[in-house]
Amino acid sequence: MSAKKEPETIGFWLPFQGSSAPKMDILTPHKLAVVFLIQEYLSLKKTAEETPQLEFTARDRRKFCLLLLKLIQYPDMAYKDLYGLLTSPVYGIHRAHLEEFEKLMKMLKTVGIEILFDLYTVLEKLVSDNASSYQVGIVGLYLRRVFVTLDKMNFPEFMALYRNSIAYYEKGVRAVQISSSAFSNSESFMKLDAQAVYKPGNSSSKWSTKQAELFVAQQSTLLQNNEMDALKPKEMQTRLNEIIHDHPLYSQAYFLSYMNSVRVRDFFNAVDALHRSFDRNTLNSMALAQDSKEYQYSSLNLAILHAQFNHSEEALASLRECIMLAQENSDKICLQLAHSWLCLLDPSKPHFSEKNIANKELITLVHSISLGIQSLVKSSAATGYTPAKLFEVLLKSDILNCQTSMIDLIANGISERAALWAMYGKNEVSSLCSQLLLNSDLKSLGKTYNGEGICQALCSLVIWLALQGEFHLALIVLKHTRERFPRYPLSKSWMTVDHYISSMQAIFRGEWSDASNACYQLYTLDKHLSLLQRTRLALARLNIKSADLLLRKLLEDDTVEPLNRTRALLLNAHLLTMSKTTTKMEVVNVLNEALAIANKNYLDYEKALVEMHFAHVLLAMKLPHQALKSVRTCLENILANGGIYDRAKVLFLFVKCILAVEQTPANKMAKIGQCVPMLEQAVEHFQKLECYVKVKDVYIFLATFFHEMQMHEERNKYAFKYRQIEEQYPTAREYLDIFF
Repeated sequence: MSAKKEPETIGFWLPFQGSSAPKMDILTPHKLAVVFLIQEYLSLKKTAEETPQLEFTARDRRKFCLLLLKLIQYPDMAYKDLYGLLTSPVYGIHRAHLEEFEKLMKMLKTVGIEILFDLYTVLEKLVSDNASSYQVGIVGLYLRRVFVTLDKMNFPEFMALYRNSIAYYEKGVRAVQISSSAFSNSESFMKLDAQAVYKPGNSSSKWSTKQAELFVAQQSTLLQNNEMDALKPKEMQTRLNEIIHDHPLYSQAYFLSYMNSVRVRDFFNAVDALHRSFDRNTLNSMALAQDSKEYQYSSLNLAILHAQFNHSEEALASLRECIMLAQENSDKICLQLAHSWLCLLDPSKPHFSEKNIANKELITLVHSISLGIQSLVKSSAATGYTPAKLFEVLLKSDILNCQTSMIDLIANGISERAALWAMYGKNEVSSLCSQLLLNSDLKSLGKTYNGEGICQALCSLVIWLALQGEFHLALIVLKHTRERFPRYPLSKSWMTVDHYISSMQAIFRGEWSDASNACYQLYTLDKHLSLLQRTRLALARLNIKSADLLLRKLLEDDTVEPLNRTRALLLNAHLLTMSKTTTKMEVVNVLNEALAIANKNYLDYEKALVEMHFAHVLLAMKLPHQALKSVRTCLENILANGGIYDRAKVLFLFVKCILAVEQTPANKMAKIGQCVPMLEQAVEHFQKLECYVKVKDVYIFLATFFHEMQMHEERNKYAFKYRQIEEQYPTAREYLDIFF
């Protein structure tokens, strides 16, 4: 959780918490029972070595070691639950081990407090024996802490521990007698139901300091790298409430509560948890007499929180306060992080100092530097920076991430590279980058990465599959993405993709109501994309007035990125083409404006679409040679990188231009043999998308052409196909023969 100790942490940041000695844990009856288990295990192991008749296998030892690890890491539990765990199939211990443990617990009640003094002697011998294997490791540290705690206890505290242990055992034995099969399922131990955890009547702590730190560290890492393995929000909040009850000044627990609230978009509790986190951190700093309180991290996290909820003004205000405080405290890490977020929130400030990249030998700055490089690439791509330079800068980030094994930023770098290729119109290369990331074995300390980069790669593949007409496969990948990233903020990406492809498919099918619902749902996630889809829907329905209003709203917005502005201008050209009151020169002027933006920002695919529309306009102006030249300019790019809808459109237009160039019927008949396979391929693409209006357009064109050529058999063939499609999927005639 500490930004200074763990530079690989992303998303949210905590200041350094100090290096003071932790408060001594309270020794509870459950911890005492665990020590008794260890004591009897050592005794049984020694007996097995001396007595060959006693079978104590390696499997028994392995099961006990796994059990012991769980008991040390997890909080206290009732004796009934502990006993059920000791007899469970997964963690059950050796029968002789269990019998000796039960005998020792009974002796604790019958013999008296001498058992605790004997335990103290055994522990002293273990921790002082240099040859013992328990000098090191988790169990050794656990025994040493218990020994130190016992050593510092006075006699009244010893007696209180003894009485609590007797009550703990008696209550547990009665519960075992009532329900002998309780806790037979080892999975319920992993879930640790709050109702089943032991709660002593005195002020004993259920969560030790180390257990709380381990829980917070594990869940924080899982939230950032693999949320699927993290606890569910409700269950995590229950555990955190228990930890906070036992350790009210533990600020990291409040901060994890803040992260947990953010992923369910609980704004009120998120802000409250964030404030409490830094209130507790301030109290700890005061108790430790530290002068540097590092309040800048509070402002930074508040800015991040506002950014998660799209509160740009509030986020920028918090960032300004963060930068001011960080400068006062000379905190370079916080300044780098604040600058990265500033680049994301304010595209007008994309500058990134090259001297910061030269400081990459400072390991504490590597993560923030890499974040800054990636934000620089994103903001610069939107301003028309040279692609080669951007990929070169991104390569520096990749080298930096690989040298320091920052798995999260490696994945983000690959996904950002895929996004750049898609923006520049190289969709096949973008798809390859996404597949490369998904097939990479991104692991850190045995844990597989499952974060933002993976989500973006999956969403990219969903869109690409939808553009290829593979909606069934796209929905399968989308379902997989939904299962892997069920909650905010990563859920926002796949929800946007879901509504986008739903609106796209509904427009192709002519299902106007479903398309409209998907567009309106998309508005809360991506305003500009929603307006583009609503414009496409209005044009498909021939609602010229509504499309004009939407396009005006979109083009008057100065925050629209060049890619969306170019697409909006293309839709505007379609709108003017459909309108009967506009001239061809007005359409050409709009297309020239779109072409200028595409050239300036290296948007090759959008440039190809503009050229295709130019060809359509030139063909309508009875200039077939210029139209054919224009369509040949864009043909290769669209066929290589476009979706099947655009490929079918350009093939259809290409055939029209080829036939329009030829003047004599004989030449046209010579060309039609080469053109029919292309038109059949276009029909296949349209049918795959269930866009039957365009299928009818192709059949009408072929039937009309063969009618003009006096080829009645071929004319009747395609007229019959048109009739079949019309009977199955009837369409109003006004929707036919529209270039859209």
